[in-house]
Amino acid sequence: MGTLREERVRRLLSVRSLAERAEVAPTTVHLIETGRRRPQFLTIERLSRALAIDPMEVTEFRTVLDAAARPPIQGKAQDR
Repeated sequence: MGTLREERVRRLLSVRSLAERAEVAPTTVHLIETGRRRPQFLTIERLSRALAIDPMEVTEFRTVLDAAARPPIQGKAQDR
């Protein structure tokens, strides 16, 4: 498992070329790689397809997907 940047570099892709393949903005790729943005599910799907990789193999994607799979914590303000 690697980070988005590692997987992109492994495939010899620039931020711009990955963004074009995935039909997302280059800024989106940059912000995810630098940890300044968490990817949305559609972005995960698009980038995974562009990299031809299982989303669970990318650290940033796995973090988001694992968090979404956890049951909500009881007693949070959203449950009231």
